[in-house]
Amino acid sequence: MSSSSAIRPNPYTPGAGDRPRALVGRADQLALAESVRSQLEAGYSANSLVYVGLRGVGKTVLLKEIADRLAHAGWYAPYIELRRGQAVDAALGAVAARFATQLNPGAKLTRRVRQLLRRGGGLQVLGSGANVGSGRSAPSYDDLATVLTSLAEAASEDGLGVALIVDELQTVSLANLSALVQVVQDLRDRLPFAFIGAGLPHLPSYIAKAATYTERFRYEPTDNLHDPEARAAVLEPAAAEAVNWDEDALAKVITAAAGYPYFLQLYAFEAWEAAARSCAVKSIGLTDVEAAEPVAQRQIEAGIYGARFEGATEAERRYLFAMSELMDDQSDRVRSGDIARALDRDLSAVSPTRDALIRKGIVHAPDHGLLAFSIPGFQQYVATRRADED
Repeated sequence: MSSSSAIRPNPYTPGAGDRPRALVGRADQLALAESVRSQLEAGYSANSLVYVGLRGVGKTVLLKEIADRLAHAGWYAPYIELRRGQAVDAALGAVAARFATQLNPGAKLTRRVRQLLRRGGGLQVLGSGANVGSGRSAPSYDDLATVLTSLAEAASEDGLGVALIVDELQTVSLANLSALVQVVQDLRDRLPFAFIGAGLPHLPSYIAKAATYTERFRYEPTDNLHDPEARAAVLEPAAAEAVNWDEDALAKVITAAAGYPYFLQLYAFEAWEAAARSCAVKSIGLTDVEAAEPVAQRQIEAGIYGARFEGATEAERRYLFAMSELMDDQSDRVRSGDIARALDRDLSAVSPTRDALIRKGIVHAPDHGLLAFSIPGFQQYVATRRADED
């Protein structure tokens, strides 16, 4: 490049949970969250909203966008991302402090949040102690229902509401999930309180095991992007930097990504980097994408495919090998019964292995009795690993 002033920032964000510059293909999901807000502010009840989808399709991005929009409207809307075995104290404490500065200074809800912070106490959240206050005094733990009720009552006087936004819901134990659902159902019937969550595709059946109130949950699919949306996800961030994409380069990225939002960001990011190595980025062409492909593929194989495969047990790997071998060019789905026969086992004997792979997000069940890999291209990776082992 001729000078540092010619350097353009790369507008693509392939990090997990990082928000893309262009949030496309999610207008319907965002509209549902806005409908929940309108219902509650008008004094009506609203069903809890749960987004379900595979890893990498943008559920976290969606929840963070909803949390920010609700906060901008004056709501108290903490976003909490759960991980199996992870305490939520740091996340909840940071959220409370951040929202205390964002809320309307004169609102009763704001005063109630600040009182909670000053008290230096905490909550019992999903079975974990969560420090919400300054921590300078010994915590005096209240249960989640008590604190949320207090906040929602204050919000109601302001004509606003409270939303609890929880990611990775499938990691919550059944006992704690049952308790959470009970709190949610009690609050939604009395106060302007919304519960908005997200998780893997098997989440609806998992919640059904935890509670009998699931008819009050609305499950909204969050899928891969269709072709027009994928094009917009690549083109709009570049256009904001006055950079064009050649049509053949764009087509190659869209084909390689197969509509998977994370892959779109990764391939576009590396193509931009390839273009920047040769000159100031003015346009991105086919040679840039071709240079980016092996770089992106190495990252995918090491960070996405490899991490999932190495995290599988020996029994799970055998199941993945059999599943891969049964697939052909005509179908990306196989029957679970056929996998059991290929392993020379009864269906009931391999069901725990199948269920474990579903919980890990490596495979999913797009229809009854059918299984598919959850990430585009993973079947080819598994087949290669099998050939290497042979």
